[in-house]
Amino acid sequence: MSDKSSAKFKPGLRHLIWCALVIGVGALIFFILSAFGVFRYWQAEKIPQGETTLKFSEVDLPFSNVADLDNSLPFLASAAIDIDGDGQDELFLGGGNRQADQFLRFQGGKFVPMDMSISKGDVDATHGAATMDIDNDGDTDLLVARESGIWYHENQGGSFGSVNLNLPLADNTTPLSIGLADINQDGLADMYVAGYIKLSLVEGETNFDKTYGGYSYLFLNDGNGGWTDISKSAGVFRKHNTFIGLFADLDNDLDSDLIIAQDTGVVEMYSNNGDMTFDPIPNPSVFSYPMGVAAGDYDNDGLIDLYFSNVGYTLPPAVLKGNLEKDDPFNPAYYLFHNDGGLKFSDRAEAMNAARYGFGWGTVFADMNLDGKEDLLFAQNYARFPAQKLLAKYPGKILQNYGDKFQPVEKVAGAENKNYAISPIISDFNQDGWPDLIWANLDGESLAYINQGGHDNWLKVRLPNVARSINARVMVTDNSGQTFMKQFITSQGLGSDQGRDLIFGLDGTSGPYDVRVEFQDGSSKSMSDQAAGQLLTIAAPTP
Repeated sequence: MSDKSSAKFKPGLRHLIWCALVIGVGALIFFILSAFGVFRYWQAEKIPQGETTLKFSEVDLPFSNVADLDNSLPFLASAAIDIDGDGQDELFLGGGNRQADQFLRFQGGKFVPMDMSISKGDVDATHGAATMDIDNDGDTDLLVARESGIWYHENQGGSFGSVNLNLPLADNTTPLSIGLADINQDGLADMYVAGYIKLSLVEGETNFDKTYGGYSYLFLNDGNGGWTDISKSAGVFRKHNTFIGLFADLDNDLDSDLIIAQDTGVVEMYSNNGDMTFDPIPNPSVFSYPMGVAAGDYDNDGLIDLYFSNVGYTLPPAVLKGNLEKDDPFNPAYYLFHNDGGLKFSDRAEAMNAARYGFGWGTVFADMNLDGKEDLLFAQNYARFPAQKLLAKYPGKILQNYGDKFQPVEKVAGAENKNYAISPIISDFNQDGWPDLIWANLDGESLAYINQGGHDNWLKVRLPNVARSINARVMVTDNSGQTFMKQFITSQGLGSDQGRDLIFGLDGTSGPYDVRVEFQDGSSKSMSDQAAGQLLTIAAPTP
């Protein structure tokens, strides 16, 4: 071929190359967009919003957590706490490194920062909180889990005295949350400290090795400012990354059983033997990422059921299984353990539309519409997951209980939150008898929603916030014989503590109502012929 004919051919060849390149790039873009679309469809929450009478109004809450995600674990403390004993809860929110913790009061239709502080080091993120009258002097104290250890903030009537308890935690462990119980029924609050491996020692986020992680502990309150580690003698000593330990009376035998949610593992449950020892309780969990724990009687059969958040469908299971073997059972969905009695449990999450959601954290049972059925709330989104900044951001969930199923209603109710939530906080902040909602958000603004209510067919029962009240069973019976039961439970959510008043929704029932409280020491108190729409204050037993 001559040079002249070859020159004539080159422009056509260049055209073909450019066409092929454009087609190739277009095909690649189409493939990426198609894969992205398929992944987003797979990620999407499939359960539509339900119908509800719930209505919330957002109010100002001037606090924004500043998280150091490169140097701290992604958690923050939150709690409802009645600091001044007036019956109206204030709000506590933990700060990140170099950020003060904050107290706020609901006043004038909004939350207002309080001129109150507690001691804290500069580089010391606040991860968990629990409230209780620890020293039995009549006011509510604050326990806080920080990177530096467990701190006791003693309520001194308008201010707090602060001390690091210097508990003997392992060098590799950061405490995340605190669960309270009276293990030996001496009137002193004992505590379970959930521990996670320090961030500098983390070996990936999908490590299921059984010997990997921080240590968790059960400490007995000595009553003189000292705490004794009884983890080994009690049978609950363990090493694995743990988010929360919560106490509830699961078999109505008047003691506190222990429920544990751990990262890259399974749900662990322990029955209290009544002699400061515990035995494992079988449960239907498999390898997963159980994080927050909610405890409540969702079907009104008089037994406490349990709900656990999980990683959900933010990522494909093949990624989430990490170093598990191919045939190891794995579940990314949420668990709803129905209490079948006799310390036997069955998972009914899928049957109740409570299984398939996004990356979850703290979760709470609360009857938000006061219809006599416990609803579920849980926080979602992961601040340390870069892809979530580009892909799905899930709103924190309010799952309304319709009896035969749960269905989300947070959007139609006006309480949507797409920030990096760690836990919901539930309390009647404006004292109208209806539970209000705080979304405690990491690395951003927390949000506050006031319940607009609707009727006065409710009863609020208040027990003193002392160790002798923990896991007391409170029962309200209407004039037809229908009974509703709640327990005085601390530390629901994740690194959080809820309002202590037990609000019974009585819509669809008729009074007068009988109220009975059964305490763990075997004593009981009763009040008959009570009208709805009032607060009943009941004293705990004395030694």
